[in-house]
Amino acid sequence: MKAYYPMFVDMRNRSCIVIGGGKVAERKIEKLIEAGAYVTVISPMITEVIGHWETEGKLVWYKRRYHSGDVSNYFLVIITTDSPELNRSIYQEVNHHTQLVNIADVPELCTFIVPSAISRANLQIAISTHGASPGLAKKIRKQLEETYGEEYGEYTHFLAEMREWILQQNLDRPTRQFYFAKLLEDEIFMRIQKGERLQTVQEIKREIREKRDVH
Repeated sequence: MKAYYPMFVDMRNRSCIVIGGGKVAERKIEKLIEAGAYVTVISPMITEVIGHWETEGKLVWYKRRYHSGDVSNYFLVIITTDSPELNRSIYQEVNHHTQLVNIADVPELCTFIVPSAISRANLQIAISTHGASPGLAKKIRKQLEETYGEEYGEYTHFLAEMREWILQQNLDRPTRQFYFAKLLEDEIFMRIQKGERLQTVQEIKREIREKRDVH
């Protein structure tokens, strides 16, 4: 079984092509759009949702079957057709030195796999079993969704705001590290969870300014 290197890739403005227009393609396309990729779809038929995205200008759709050479010059290639022969044929056309390719449910023909993941604003948690058991990855994802609820989205926005502000305050390294750790305390999280973000931000900034001015 392959061993994969875990990483998050900046897909903004990257050109990606998806061959196929069914539900599997829809799930793949949704994540690419969220990541800011330029998406091209080739398929005689597409789902209603993909059609909405095309109408909204979020992707380009070529209403036809795959033609040899269609995958040229794309950074990332996702193949989701229901024809194993066609999938393998397209895979063989990919330039594996410069392009990444994923064939749904065929990990041995993938240079990357899409992990099961949850997103809470800036927080992303990805789970992979290297293709050994997608079901287990899905099960663990559901458990994590219960542990890390939507409140973590607001919390990570708060952490990002405070980190950026602290780095601008000309503090010595120990003081910065002290406050970075303080932001992670359970009490701070609970206050954000209760909707006290603005008050918490003001209090911490005031405390840091007072400490900075004393020194």
